[in-house]
Amino acid sequence: MRRIISKSAFFRSIQWRLVLILVLTTFVLMSVVWVFLNARVENIFYEDFKTNIETNYNALGITQENTDFQKLLKELKENALIAGFIHGPDKSYTIIDKSTAEILYTSDVLYQTDKIQFRNDIFKSQNLLYVLSQNDPNAVGDRQKYTKSERGDFYDYVKTQRLKDGDYVLFFKYSRARALDVLNDFSNAILVSTVSALVAAVIIGSGLSRTITLPINDIMHKAKRITDGDFGYALEVKSDDELGMLTQTFNFMSSRLKSMLTEISSEKKKLETILNYMTDGLIAYNKSGEVILTNPATEKLLKCKADEILTFDEFMKVLGIELCMEKITGENKIDKPLHKVQYKDRFIKIQLAIFTDENNETDGVIAVIQDITEEHKLDMMRKEFVANVSHELRTPLTSVKSYTETLLDGALQDKETAMQFLGVINEETDRMTRLVKDLLTLSQHDVGIKLNFEDISLNELIGSCVERMKREAKLKNQEIKMMIKHSLPIIQGDRHRIEQLMTNIIGNAIKYTPEKGKIMVQAHCEKDNVIINVIDNGIGIPPQDIDRIFERFYRVDKARSRQMGGTGLGLAIAKEIAVLHGGNITAKSKPGKGTNISIFLPVKKPYQEAL
Repeated sequence: MRRIISKSAFFRSIQWRLVLILVLTTFVLMSVVWVFLNARVENIFYEDFKTNIETNYNALGITQENTDFQKLLKELKENALIAGFIHGPDKSYTIIDKSTAEILYTSDVLYQTDKIQFRNDIFKSQNLLYVLSQNDPNAVGDRQKYTKSERGDFYDYVKTQRLKDGDYVLFFKYSRARALDVLNDFSNAILVSTVSALVAAVIIGSGLSRTITLPINDIMHKAKRITDGDFGYALEVKSDDELGMLTQTFNFMSSRLKSMLTEISSEKKKLETILNYMTDGLIAYNKSGEVILTNPATEKLLKCKADEILTFDEFMKVLGIELCMEKITGENKIDKPLHKVQYKDRFIKIQLAIFTDENNETDGVIAVIQDITEEHKLDMMRKEFVANVSHELRTPLTSVKSYTETLLDGALQDKETAMQFLGVINEETDRMTRLVKDLLTLSQHDVGIKLNFEDISLNELIGSCVERMKREAKLKNQEIKMMIKHSLPIIQGDRHRIEQLMTNIIGNAIKYTPEKGKIMVQAHCEKDNVIINVIDNGIGIPPQDIDRIFERFYRVDKARSRQMGGTGLGLAIAKEIAVLHGGNITAKSKPGKGTNISIFLPVKKPYQEAL
């Protein structure tokens, strides 16, 4: 294709447009730099002026209690601390009565020659007008950087000062002439830099633009070769430069791209809806109810392959949801989009949403599936907990009630029977007392108990617990020993709670170890933890129960546990205590060979690390 550009159209070339853009960009940047530097210099001058006055004036220590107007005036005139910052040919200070706005004193020479002009100048200051309008005794005027005046612009800083004899306004003034000299120097330097930068921009832009326009011609010819269809509409050619020629080329390509872009646009709407729910299982159905899209989470949750997923109507029927695709497409909405149902061995929450076509008609349905099995299990555990508590209380209450009625019916006359019945009533009452006590302990843990932390020597604490439990072990002719490797480090914890933990664990070992059994309490330090092992050769725990023994009310052998007087809460309480101290409890066991309960408690950290 021949390229013919006349002289009149030369500067309409994209090459020179790029040069012009670079030149304008350079000019704008240099202008911004000029404005920024001017503002910065202006700000530096004013901040230096204000800071010097604030610092040195505060050093005078003037307060309402110790100063009146005469003393203030004397300090400002004679004190060397502030003299250098408020006296001079370009600096002055003025004292004004705040209530009347009367000028009481000024060091400005203009006041001596033309009082009216001086008053007109300073009352142009927004800072002064602001302070005079405020009732605040600490009002400060530093909002406006400088004030314009026919006799020369000036910086000003205004401060309210309450004294013994009234409220006064201190007006500090500093000529802007020196700042203007610096700003003029900056402006001259930036002007020279701007001219140099513009010349450089023209040279660099000319070379750079050629590297852009020449490849555009190559792209134009390549675009012709890769297109093979009509897009359906033509782009308007608005120029005769290289971009105009490129536009004509894309008009040629557009015929084939229209169908592709229409399909991509439709797929994009569907994919955007699906991508919004990627964290859960997703199924996309078309308006015929067939699966068109799914994700790996769905296959995992439903335990089937993508091609095995049911149609929409079949899936709703399996889930027990009264909904069909025909009803959705007819109403163009879903009345009840959220459902919680059971699917096989899982409990799921399914959220339904429609997606529409270009005419805003229902084109299909997106099903978002969330696994709530664990949530359901927790709810069931809560219900089971309530049922267990009710049962644990009902059983002893029934016994107490029946024995009491028997005594009231006449058994009280038989002393031996009465004593036997009263003994049973006493045991059942103790059992209920233990249950209520354990429940209260767990309740305290649930709402958040406050631990009384202190330094604890585990050697002494473990020894004390073992000695206390030897009496109980002796009743069953059991042997309980303690073996501690070296001296254990100090830990921080609640002594009462840790003693309760140890008592529960050792008591459990004694309870489920037969007569003449052996119980060993070991302790050693490993890295940042003290590990306490309570090992017995008792009845052991089956593998299927080992992970549940720390659950509330869980018993491996319910009948035997109740017969032994257990509440089913001891291990749960111990676990809660360990976790509250930043530790944990684990269990290993073999049925018939015994159990090993391991308690992990963190070692006390150094004071600096704890902070």
